[in-house]
Amino acid sequence: MNRRHTTALALVAMISLAGCLSSVGSNPEPIVRSQEPAEMEDVSPQPPKFGHHQSDSEVKTPVPLKNKTRRDDVNVSLVERLLKQKIDDHRHNNHVSALVSDPRLARIARHHSYDMATRDFFNHTNPDGETFADRVQASSYACGGGGENLRGVFWNRSYSKTEEELAEVLLRGFIESPEHNTGMLLPSHDTIGVGIYIAEDGRTYATVNFCDANPGEETEP
Repeated sequence: MNRRHTTALALVAMISLAGCLSSVGSNPEPIVRSQEPAEMEDVSPQPPKFGHHQSDSEVKTPVPLKNKTRRDDVNVSLVERLLKQKIDDHRHNNHVSALVSDPRLARIARHHSYDMATRDFFNHTNPDGETFADRVQASSYACGGGGENLRGVFWNRSYSKTEEELAEVLLRGFIESPEHNTGMLLPSHDTIGVGIYIAEDGRTYATVNFCDANPGEETEP
């Protein structure tokens, strides 16, 4: 069937235990959630819009958090921007194109980071059983394919005295994990949302969501 007449959502979630704040079970295989293709009923259907191509009216993200931390010694928004730039630099060094940053996808990611910090868990699946795929689908954020990277470290340690150092240690954790690194370098991933929450005791949770907003198309570097 013509790609323009069908839509499919395949979301791949990946988890690394390196540098985790707490020990969780390991699954050697990526978690995959898929939705059966659905035919467009219109006689002359328009191609479905994915990811950052969607209008705000099509996406129902969680309400913004009042703050990204209660601490006054760190600029979390700066860390998020630095981490996004470092991921783009890493992709460039591996001949992969830069990513489009979507604040709506970042909000989905940030809420998961906040949830992990406040309910004291570290996993793609929250205590209510909701997965990465569930969170994205609940927001009506459409991905032709996507993935989620998680990383847990501490702010204001010997390795994370500045926002630059914190962003770097987050990136290094992703690079050193084969699953995370593969997700960061997928050419099909063209959209990113970085959401970080830092608890009062310095626990830092980083969730990075990736999305394919142009399914079926090759992304040039």
